Amino acid sequence: MRFGLTPYRQNRPARSGDMLSSLRSEMDELWDNFFNLTRSPAFGTSDFAPSIDVSESEKEIVLKADLPGLEEDQIDLEIDHDVLRLSGEREEEKTENGEDRRVVERSYGRFERAMRLPFVPEDKDVKTRFSKGVLTVRIAKPEEAAGGARKIKITNNE
Repeated sequence: MRFGLTPYRQNRPARSGDMLSSLRSEMDELWDNFFNLTRSPAFGTSDFAPSIDVSESEKEIVLKADLPGLEEDQIDLEIDHDVLRLSGEREEEKTENGEDRRVVERSYGRFERAMRLPFVPEDKDVKTRFSKGVLTVRIAKPEEAAGGARKIKITNNE
C-alpha cells in the first residue's frame, strides 16, 4: 500500500472553456478532502489552526506542525485506529491593568487537525520531537505498507 501525497497547489480558477484546468481543480479538491487535512468544526470557529507539512518516504510518514507559543503540555496527540489527531489550545494573553491593545494579529483558541493514515500504526512506531515551537511526528510504516509496486500476472481464471 502506498500513501501518495500531492504537492500543494493553490486553487486557481479555470479559464472559461478550459476543461482540463477545471478537471484538475476538481481533482485537487477531491484529493485534498480525501486526506481530511481540515479544521474540525467540533470546536467552533477558532482562528488558530496550526500549519502542517506532511511528507512520505518508503519507510515513514513525517508530520511537522508549527505550534508557536505552546508548551508540550498544551498539545494533545492521539492515534485512533488509522486517524492521527493533533489538538490543543493557545490561550489569549491577558493585558496588564491600564494597557490598551492597538493591534492584535496573533490568533488564539482551540484547534484540532486530523489526518487519516493508510495503516494502523503501533505505538512503538511513532516518534515525536517538540523543539522551538515545531512538533515533528515520525510514523514508521509497517513492512507490508512500505513494499512498493508489484507486478501482478493477468490470467483468465475467475
